[in-house]
Parts: sequence; structure tokens; C-alpha cells
Amino acid sequence: YTPGSWVGNIGGMTQNTPKTTTLLLIGPKGSGKSSLINRISRVFEDDKFAPERAQVTYNSSIRDGTRFLQEYMIPRNSTSFCLYDTPGFSDGLFENVEMIKQWMTKGVRHGELVNRFNNPFLNCETRQDELLAYERRRVDFVIFVVNALSVLKCMENSGADPVYNYRVTRVFNSLYLSFKDQKPVIAITHGDLLSPDERTRVRVYLGDTLAVHPSKQTFDIPDNCDPRTEVTIVDLVCYALEQADRNLPCKSRSMISKARDSTIQLWAMAHLLLLLAAGIIMFTVYFHPESVHVANPEIKKIMKFDQESVPEPDLGIKYVTEINPGIVPEHVLKMKKVIPESTHKRSKKTKELVAERTPGKKQKMKKVVPAPEPNQEIDWKTIRHLWYDP
Repeated sequence: YTPGSWVGNIGGMTQNTPKTTTLLLIGPKGSGKSSLINRISRVFEDDKFAPERAQVTYNSSIRDGTRFLQEYMIPRNSTSFCLYDTPGFSDGLFENVEMIKQWMTKGVRHGELVNRFNNPFLNCETRQDELLAYERRRVDFVIFVVNALSVLKCMENSGADPVYNYRVTRVFNSLYLSFKDQKPVIAITHGDLLSPDERTRVRVYLGDTLAVHPSKQTFDIPDNCDPRTEVTIVDLVCYALEQADRNLPCKSRSMISKARDSTIQLWAMAHLLLLLAAGIIMFTVYFHPESVHVANPEIKKIMKFDQESVPEPDLGIKYVTEINPGIVPEHVLKMKKVIPESTHKRSKKTKELVAERTPGKKQKMKKVVPAPEPNQEIDWKTIRHLWYDP
């Protein structure tokens, strides 16, 4: 069993599931609450000879019985569910209701003293600093324990406590014991002292008086060690755990919104941290690139080698260095030295071709280009035919 596992989400709401389901055993004095806890523990641990875990009070008319709240994990060393043993009801109805109100509203804690009348002598028996080590638990469901023999005697007006059934009815119908519309489950003890007919009469009477189903919500558990009784004990615990899961409180909208806001804040912080880390890496690489490779000795060695082997350029060089004639062809040696800074000059013929291809600029080119000088020397042998031609 795991708390909240027997019933899924109801109405789409998230339930406030506890780590341990708490079942509270209440009932009149001498009803057999401690003995029932021992029976349940032995059945779930599958050990009939296990020692008793809860202290059983004999002759409860002399002693008060249980005065401290006692927690018992079922089975041992488990955290699935626990049973709480409580003091029995007193004769005063108001004190009983106030005691139940405190348990149902404030929760229960292991080892807490139940002092109905604020007796100072009882307060000396406990140390409040020791109680701080125990967790206060919310009551998830209630098992109401009654004595079948006392109920039968009160029915026949032959018992020492004539108001036993009246006290049981008033406390059972208290609003603090109701889980919405669900009332506590009833465990009837001491049935081994009655005949089968008398046990049936008690179950029917409690069903009619307390307005519960006599066969589904009341469980007759005599002080026997037969398999039938063990099955009844298992059915009792299963019914209580199922009702506890059905009546788990739902998480309020404020709790859901707080959980959602906390999740969003965590995501936002994670994204901010990632952005900050990326910014630091980019800043380091951009402004200090050499620091990225400092940690690697091989890269540092290569960088140092490159800096030493590559010479710096000489900006003062303007002419080509002398060429070794032994390795250069002869026609290359006849070439003139080249000046890198010199520019190419157009010839006269090239200028004329450019002018012809651009007629729009022809006039401009004529103005710019000077006319050739006239030749002062005349070849008379060439032009003499102009004078003597008939």
C-alpha cells in the first residue's frame, strides 16, 4: 500500500497526499483499542508469536489506561500507514468532544500527553522538548472501537454503565469525526464472550443506532486466532485505507500556483545562468583570444614556433634584388630592372586607337593631343615629278 495509490485523481484536482496514512483508533475506556492494534500488527507481519507492541491495560476501572498518544507503523519499519492508540472516553461528553476536536483539527503526535483536566502532576510526566523530535500527523480516517459485551449489557439494562450506548452514539455522531459524508468504520471487540446470535444482535443494533451498514461498515473481531478473524482484520484495515484515500484533501489553488511559480522561477534562473555563461565565454574569446590556448601546451608551442620562424616584411624594399646569372636564362638577364612603383604609359598609337573608338570625345582628344611638328627637310627627288609632269 502507498498513500493515495488506491484512488486516482478525482475531478482532475491534485490531492495533498501524505507520506504516511494515519488511522486513529478511538473508543470508550476498556473497549480494546490496544489489543486490536496488537492483533493487526501480528496479522500484517504474519507472526502469531510476535510480542505485543501496545501496552494493554487490565481492569481499566482502576487505572486510566492509555494516557499518551502512541504511534505504531504497520508493519514494522514501514512508512505506508500507521495506527494511533488513544486514551478512552471519559464520563464527561464535553471533554470527549474537545479531545476529539483537538486531534482532528491540530493533528496527533507520538508521545503527546492527553491531559483532559489540566492536571499539573500529569504534566510532570512528559518533557515537551522530546516531543519536538516527532512529526505531527493529520488524521486521515478513524476506526471507532466498541465493546460488544458492554453494548449488549446496556441493551438489556443489566450493565454497570447504563449510558454506555448513549455516550457512544453522541461521540460517534460528532461532526469532527465525519469525513464529508463518510462516517468512521466500527470495530466490534470482545465478541468471543458472546454467542453468535448475541454478536449478530449487537451488529444490527449499532447499525440502526449509528446509521451505518451492519455488514459493510461494522467488523466483528473476536479475540480468536482463526483464519476467519484474520480475514476480517484485513478487510477492516483495507476499508479504512480506501476511505482515507478517497477523502484526501485537494491542494488549494494557492498551493498549485505557488508550485507553478517556483517552477517558472527555477527555469528563468537556469536560462539566465546559461546566458551569463555564454556571455563570459564570448567576451573571453573576443577580447583575450590568446587565453583560450594557454592551457594547451601543444598549441602554445606551435604558436611560439610560428612567431619565431616567419620573418617580418621589410617595407623599405622597392627594387628587385640582383639575380644570380648562373641559374637564370640569358634572355631574362637582358631585361631591365623593374621598378614596382612605376606606372604604365600609353603610346601614341594606343591613344589614337582609343580616340577613334570613342567618337564623342574626339574633339576633346584633338585639343589635348598636340599636332606633330612639320618636317623642314624636303626630298626634291621625290617631288620633282610634280613640276615636270606634262
